[in-house]
Amino acid sequence: MTRVCFIVNPVAGRGQGLARWKRIEPLAARLGEYGVKFTEGPGDGTELARLAVKEGYDRVVSLGGDGTLNEVGNGLVGTDAALAVIPAGTGNDWVRTTGVPTDPEAGCRLAFGGRVARMDVGVAHGYRYFFNAAGFGFDAEVCARVNTYGERFRKLSYVRGVFDTLFHFTGVPVDVEIDGEKRRLDRVLLLAVGIGRYFGGGMKVFPEAEIADGLLEIAWGEDLGRLELLRLVTLIYGGNHVGHPKVRMMRGRKVTADSPEQVVFQLDGDVIGHLPVSFEILPAALNVVLPV
Repeated sequence: MTRVCFIVNPVAGRGQGLARWKRIEPLAARLGEYGVKFTEGPGDGTELARLAVKEGYDRVVSLGGDGTLNEVGNGLVGTDAALAVIPAGTGNDWVRTTGVPTDPEAGCRLAFGGRVARMDVGVAHGYRYFFNAAGFGFDAEVCARVNTYGERFRKLSYVRGVFDTLFHFTGVPVDVEIDGEKRRLDRVLLLAVGIGRYFGGGMKVFPEAEIADGLLEIAWGEDLGRLELLRLVTLIYGGNHVGHPKVRMMRGRKVTADSPEQVVFQLDGDVIGHLPVSFEILPAALNVVLPV
């Protein structure tokens, strides 16, 4: 019998994490053998996931936002346990790509009965794994601003973050190496690498991304004025930026970046550190539970 452990971030989505768990717990009890663990602070999701593996659970459910998913996934890479996701955050970008349901009851049923597949994992060497997207420039600056907002702004946090960044961030010089090919980018507004198609609360940055193709999607834009950037942001939400003359898109396995300026980078929506950083794809490195 499949054993499922739910790792719940009770404060995700302004309390939606706990509310959704209370809503689905009776269903989980009917579906099979389960356990539950609650995060209390940063990093708990990783430690609790590792504990769930030691306790013999076959599937470990991240019930929270993309940050909770990142923590739980970091505790499962290199194990046989499968990651399942019930979204309860503000972004929920990973589920947009995978088709995992947003309805908590449907997500609970999927956790017990969905198919197990392998997905690629990204790693920021010296830091941790990521499962959806990473990058620096505009996206990381947005994340940094979103993380400073009070709870009363959370509903529109990404939208506010985008507009705040539009008026305060003008780009940075970056030295980039992609699969051994070096290039100097003089004024980068954004450089993102992705496994999933969306980040930033629904921005469809990588319309053609597949979670198990063994490649990172890579996109960057440079020398954009504010009005051009504003127009580009509106295009990105529909995935219509592909082909823009100031946007470059490609695929690769390893991306290394450095800058003479202090530049923050993000992993799955959390600002982690400053350049230099090296991102790399680890093909088929994690079991995940997906719709049949």
